[in-house]
Amino acid sequence: MSRIGLLVTLTASARGHVEDVVLPLLQRLDPGEFRLALAAPATLLDRVAGDLHGVPVDMEVVQADSWLPRRDVGRLAAFIRRVRPHIVATHVARATMVAAPLAKWQGAKVVETYHGGHGSRGGLLPYRVVARFVDRAIAVSEAARALLVGARYRADKVVVIPDGRDLSAFRAGVGREAIRRELNIERGTSLIGVFGDLEPRMGHAELLEAWPSIAAEFPAARLLVIGEGSLRPRLEARARELAVPIVFAGPPSNVARVLDAIDVVALPSLSEGPALRAIEAAAMGRPVVATAVDGMPDVIREARTGRLVPPADSMALSRAIRGMLRDPLGAQRMGRAGRDFVLDRFSLERQVASTVRVYRDVVGIPRRLPRAA
Repeated sequence: MSRIGLLVTLTASARGHVEDVVLPLLQRLDPGEFRLALAAPATLLDRVAGDLHGVPVDMEVVQADSWLPRRDVGRLAAFIRRVRPHIVATHVARATMVAAPLAKWQGAKVVETYHGGHGSRGGLLPYRVVARFVDRAIAVSEAARALLVGARYRADKVVVIPDGRDLSAFRAGVGREAIRRELNIERGTSLIGVFGDLEPRMGHAELLEAWPSIAAEFPAARLLVIGEGSLRPRLEARARELAVPIVFAGPPSNVARVLDAIDVVALPSLSEGPALRAIEAAAMGRPVVATAVDGMPDVIREARTGRLVPPADSMALSRAIRGMLRDPLGAQRMGRAGRDFVLDRFSLERQVASTVRVYRDVVGIPRRLPRAA
């Protein structure tokens, strides 16, 4: 019996959240059912080589996120002709604009995954045009689904499949005391942690403005900033002006160990794609205070697994965090409820199984496919 030919296109040079979703999927697709191919820039292929070691996948160096570099467009077209996929899967809108027409010209189906976090696409004519080439769209959240429908994707062709994570490493006791010793945080100190690149859209500035009112009520509490980015000098300068205890820890080498040391996780993003850090925090059993943007409400259930606040609202952030610190037992109950919720809804196994169902449905689930393996 022939296998389903699946060609995945990626366009980023560096590894990011899209790649962290795609790679586990490729690792777990049954090679007895799927014949895999991957088109991506050379630097990315080099960086993910270890992840794909032992995975039977045909790879081609391509950077085709625009029609302007004709050489790369030609390479992608030739690669599609050579591997003859039944499905071309795209994960970035600009890549879809190139790969989708090429795939249709070769008789392949197109499945686009929209990861959200990049604002509305409804007013952009090119996205409305490319929607005609997409056979099925996977949205990682209800907010992402709404954006696709607003961009003229047919509602009956859009399915929501939340990003899954391997959450086996996220369990209490993996590093709490060791991390606190490294950071010189005393055992009984309330530690609030904020994760994310130190860039404007992540909302760190708003959280810093909220911190003085938190410190006034809870002077022993500490804020731990985990991440790196262009705003770090400015944020450090503002922390000195505010004269409040804030620790800048840089990017984490082990997210689970850092989460274990934290009591409350703050995610003040102004925009967010897949809410991966919220999923990981909840899997560790930590209560989350987050902004109600993009896919975050799909992960954080207000007053049940955490608190949701409007974006760019420092006072709302302050009130929600202070509420958590006033009621630590209630916060712990939220954390436990959050863990139960994400382990059920955001498991990697569930995502893979749901995605496989989409692929089977798109090709019509035939007993024997018309193309050779």
